[in-house]
This record gives sequence, C-alpha cells and structure tokens, in this order.
Amino acid sequence: MFKYIFASILSLSFLFGISNNSLILQAYAQEETLDEEEDNEIEFTSAVITAVSCAKEAEESGEFSVLASCPPHKAFEGVKDIYDNPPKIVVFDVTEGEYFYVKPSKDSVYWSDLLEGFGGSIDGIGMVIGEKDGIPVVKLEEFEITPKPKPGFFKGCL
Repeated sequence: MFKYIFASILSLSFLFGISNNSLILQAYAQEETLDEEEDNEIEFTSAVITAVSCAKEAEESGEFSVLASCPPHKAFEGVKDIYDNPPKIVVFDVTEGEYFYVKPSKDSVYWSDLLEGFGGSIDGIGMVIGEKDGIPVVKLEEFEITPKPKPGFFKGCL
C-alpha cells in the first residue's frame, strides 16, 4: 500500500515539476524578446536635423557648431538625381554623440518634413530597424520637429 501511495506522490510531483518548469521557460523566453525590443528603442530630445557630411564632420572634430551652420544643399551632395533619390539627411543626437538615418513612411515622418525642419531640432521616439552605410536607420513612431528660427527672429527681444 505504501509503495502505491509513494509511487502516486512521486508521479504527481514529477508531472507538476515538468509543467512548472515549462511555464518558467516560457516566461524567460518572453522576457528575452522584450529586452531585445527595448534595446532597439531610441528616444531623441532636441536632436539636430542635418546632412550626413556635416554630422561626420561634427563627430570627427567634436565641434557641434558645424551642425548649426550646415547649409541645406549639403543634404544633396553625392545624390545624382535629386528627383528620384532621397536627400542624405540624418538626425544627430548631441547628448549621445550619435547620428541616425530616418526611415520616412506614410505613418511617420516625410522627407518634406525633414527638409522643412533642416537645421532645426526633432524630439521623437522610434525603433532601430536596420543599418545603411554603417549608420543605424530609425523608424519614428512619435515626433515633433522645431524648425530653425529665421534670421532676425530675436531682433525685438533686446
């Protein structure tokens, strides 16, 4: 009789042990995918919209004044046909010292938004979706562009 009870208890504990273990493994697998998604998420605060050449120059020299004085025509350097090919615009996060390409889409930002805000700043949240020419590509989920102030904007302030 004791053998039967002991065998029943052992088999039940074995069954519960396997089911608990499989539940724990599933929870760990889900946590790992969440960590990977968090690694790809990026947030910009007052990042500068600039040309790739100006971003590279600012990164190499360490002087961020290059970003403020970058002319818009630099975004089209190396672009053979400006009507069929996109401009080379990046978002330079000054606090992190990194720059990213932005993936325009109908659900997010357009090239015209980036060109209009060129030299200004952008705040946004997005996901890193890939890499182009060694530079990470970001698809923005939320964004707000503040265009560069026009010359003479602060004349009446003094």
